[in-house]
Amino acid sequence: MKRPDLFTHTINQLRYGQTSEELSEQIAECVNAARDTMKVAELTLKLKFRPEANGAQIFISDEIKAKVPKFQREATILFPTPEGNLQREDPRQTTIPGIRSVSEERPTEFKSVAIQ
Repeated sequence: MKRPDLFTHTINQLRYGQTSEELSEQIAECVNAARDTMKVAELTLKLKFRPEANGAQIFISDEIKAKVPKFQREATILFPTPEGNLQREDPRQTTIPGIRSVSEERPTEFKSVAIQ
């Protein structure tokens, strides 16, 4: 009579439990990546059964493949200079007199405002 837990028992026996541990880690990685990226993850377990010694022994090899979704990598916009260098600021952009970056201003004193 076939064992009712034949699949889980066999998986737990493969490579002295390493296959089961690896599958558990891959499942967690797929779940987290699918949740975080909102994309599909895929996990495949492939088993090969090779008989030896007139069928008295079976060699089982396993292969685990995970397709884990990745976040889309953002592109960086850089501008070429006439010399062939790259920089963040557009070298063709003109500056408007009187405009300055807020990060350049340092307040010398703080003012408080009464709230009514």
